[in-house]
Amino acid sequence: MMFKGFYVLFLILVLISASNASAIESGITEYPLTIVDNMNNTITIESKPERILSTMPSNTEILFAVGVGEYVVGGTIHDEYPPEAVEIPKVGGYTNLDFEAIVNLEPDVVFASEANGEDAINMLKDLGFTVIIIEPNTIDDIMNNIELIGEVTGNKETALSVTEDMRAQMDAITSKTEDIPAEDRPRVLYLIWHDPMYSAGLNSYPDDLITMSGGNNIQKAEGWPVINLENVIASNPQIIICSGMGGGSYVIMESIKNNDALAQTDAIKNNKVYPIDQPGIIEIPGPRIVEGLKELHGYIEPEIEVNEEQTEEEESVIKANEEQLEDESPLNNVPGDSESGIQANAEQTEQEAPVNSTPGFSVMVASCMLVAGYLRAKRS
Repeated sequence: MMFKGFYVLFLILVLISASNASAIESGITEYPLTIVDNMNNTITIESKPERILSTMPSNTEILFAVGVGEYVVGGTIHDEYPPEAVEIPKVGGYTNLDFEAIVNLEPDVVFASEANGEDAINMLKDLGFTVIIIEPNTIDDIMNNIELIGEVTGNKETALSVTEDMRAQMDAITSKTEDIPAEDRPRVLYLIWHDPMYSAGLNSYPDDLITMSGGNNIQKAEGWPVINLENVIASNPQIIICSGMGGGSYVIMESIKNNDALAQTDAIKNNKVYPIDQPGIIEIPGPRIVEGLKELHGYIEPEIEVNEEQTEEEESVIKANEEQLEDESPLNNVPGDSESGIQANAEQTEQEAPVNSTPGFSVMVASCMLVAGYLRAKRS
């Protein structure tokens, strides 16, 4: 009987182990779950969240993309995508959260952002909420966050499917652009406002998208800094992208086109100033970032071809000049091989050299004059 009891226990343990292995392989999240958010906070989620709050439009988009939109009980007034997000209860704007509304919604977890402000985040924590900060800077960060949110919400497999599809679409473009030499990459300026000129710099997702599209971002400072007029003119962008929420793209574009100082840039001269009709596909760090990549590549690709043609023409001119110089070289006018030509030139130079160029010639003339004088004196 004892042996039989041990045998049954063994079978139960095997079944549990197999079940756990199967869950891991299938992407099923097991709770309690401990994760590290974008601000290096270690957080433990005790059970699968059934009431989720989002304080940023990007987090809302991701939650719907990974299949947990029905569990989102609150969002901000800025949530516009997907269309279903417009209907969820609102807790104010992301910079002025309504904490009373948040308390009433009783969320299990809050997906927040540094943009909410340090005081707001601390308030959420003080109220006892589990707060996960999502703060991407690059395309890789966006992909990792989609997978993180999928894991936290119990939809890891769906999240992985989303990111795999995104990577496939991105690879279709980067496979054509990653080997483009620097000299063939069009110079791009990405503006999010015109007065002053705020631009997307290094370590921002628009910068990543410009590089992936085959362009060269002229803003070399990090983040979203102001770029002055003199630097824009000196960098001479071939393409200017105008991106502003709420129709701001067209306001920026008109201002740039009417700026007399910028009229000398290639972008203005060649009418390569483009407004982004839906800035969210580039500036909201979520799954639609792939659409932003496609749009930027559509603007940049034609200029890549122009630059490649110019490079080929320049190389052709340089080669022609080198061949012409080679043909006009004096050595090429001497019959025979190069050594014979050099010898012939040397002999010709020696034969044609004036006599007075011979070493000691002046001494010889003086000596002859002295001898002649001596003989005349002796005769007389």
